[in-house]
Amino acid sequence: MWHWAQPEDPGVPWHSVSRIELPGRARSRKRAAIARYVSQIRPLGPDPEDSAILPPEEIAHHTREREVVFR
Repeated sequence: MWHWAQPEDPGVPWHSVSRIELPGRARSRKRAAIARYVSQIRPLGPDPEDSAILPPEEIAHHTREREVVFR
């Protein structure tokens, strides 16, 4: 939905959304898993073309204290 949906988009089944609070261990494991994808989170070299693919705000999104799921 990141590519096509807007807040309140009628094409999204908002009625089936749930928020799940993640325990600390789950968040730690997610951070450790993300850290293993060095080619995605750190520059590959000094050239601008070699910059990290995932910016810090994207990583922050995936390391939040909660998940939003559709049931």
